[in-house]
Amino acid sequence: MLPGDELLRRTWPQRLVMLAGLTVIVAALAATWWVQTIYDGLSSIGRVEIPGDILISDTVPGEPVNFLLVGTDSGDGLDPDDPINIGRDEDPRGHGFADTIAVLRLDPVSRQAWVLPIPRDLVVPVSGSSNQRINVAHLIGGPTTLLETVNDFFDIQINHYIRVDFLGFREIVDQIGGVPVWFPNPTKSVATGLNIAVAGCHVLDGADSLRYVRPRKDYSEFIDGEWVVTGNTDFERIQRQQDFLVLALDRAIQRGARDPRTMADLLQAGSQSVVLDGELTLAELKDLGESFSSFDSDNITRFALTVTTRYTDDGVYLGEFLVDGVDTAALDVFRGVADAARPSEISIQVVGADLRELSGEAGVLQDIGFDVVSQQQITTSVPHSVVIHPPGERASAEVLARYLLPVPALVEDPLATRSTLVLGEDHQQILFLFPQGIGDTQAAIDALGNIDLPDLGDVAVTTTAAPTTSASVESGTTLTTTAAPIVTSTTAVIMGRPPEGQSCG
Repeated sequence: MLPGDELLRRTWPQRLVMLAGLTVIVAALAATWWVQTIYDGLSSIGRVEIPGDILISDTVPGEPVNFLLVGTDSGDGLDPDDPINIGRDEDPRGHGFADTIAVLRLDPVSRQAWVLPIPRDLVVPVSGSSNQRINVAHLIGGPTTLLETVNDFFDIQINHYIRVDFLGFREIVDQIGGVPVWFPNPTKSVATGLNIAVAGCHVLDGADSLRYVRPRKDYSEFIDGEWVVTGNTDFERIQRQQDFLVLALDRAIQRGARDPRTMADLLQAGSQSVVLDGELTLAELKDLGESFSSFDSDNITRFALTVTTRYTDDGVYLGEFLVDGVDTAALDVFRGVADAARPSEISIQVVGADLRELSGEAGVLQDIGFDVVSQQQITTSVPHSVVIHPPGERASAEVLARYLLPVPALVEDPLATRSTLVLGEDHQQILFLFPQGIGDTQAAIDALGNIDLPDLGDVAVTTTAAPTTSASVESGTTLTTTAAPIVTSTTAVIMGRPPEGQSCG
């Protein structure tokens, strides 16, 4: 790149962010039962008081909540002779640089999770100071300054704060017996001491895991007889961190993180190096745990900020700069603007050719919370289930689609006043307890494309405002509706997972 150039980039498909995120979600996974051992483990975790109204922590149970997750470069608690501490001075206030920053949004009702990583070198107006890289905010004024900076720059209200340092990272990885990572080539980093001499599966302990996720300039692989630098930017390092933490979460579940006794040990391992805000109550963590007891790391919805990389005319790196107006839709998710409707807010009519199936499935949807205003038998069956929705209500139709297996097609009817679920011949079941992830659901809907709705006989597919009245569709008529295009998040291959046909760990 020539001096003075700007590089526009969309960061990689995102994954879980840092071990603090792992701690939160594993806590949620594990706390299916509220037992004294877990209570004691959570009680021993450090707390930090955030002044004023920077955190809005008095949320109503069941409301979506935003966590600011921070991984610092602090070596506090490590042996002074530890390689991590060589040439480094600890901040006496315990602040340190924020090496990893992300916003995690959890919705207990829809059991959805979204994550927004923030590049550490993103240049922003740091609260109380001038434009600087955002990772400096934590060094300047600790969590308070970083929270104020995120609130002001992104207009995202944070509800809770979680921080983890190097020691916590090591201890939690060791507690789950290390993390299996597949290396396609011998790999090394002189800067951190990473040295993988043989390609294949390696179970990394806490120290080696830190050596693996930290390289930023000299992550190298032995390819075609020579060492090639394959990771020399912060973006590649963060991608490696994201993917590693998916592997760590999978390992934690494999090792029994859903069992309260195992979870108690995990919490105890990280208790000296994980810090929560003082307003995050044990009851709230318990409620999250019950809601996310079967959370799958592959179902998280990932977002990426669009940034430009800037240099001076002399080639000096200035940092990353947000591209205005491009990521509004993604940011609106974390602002609460794009919160999905609750089932109780969605009125539907259910129709189907099989009267017994129709009655049973309508009852299950009512038990989930959907407002089922009517159910009607149709004289003609359809091959694939369809949700017909009014204009502007696609998001609500997607919420309904998450509970159906297989995922139905979505079509918009300009005359409809509420959504109608047409149960098709392929319908298998209602996913009562664990609906599919919104990203997977959207991808499945998009794959179905345009739908030709066949004649449904004398029963309506277009409803009026009255609960049991509908306008009929003439026999023999075929209604063709074009599904609106949607943008779906792309699930990348997870770095460190073995190729198909291989196992690891």
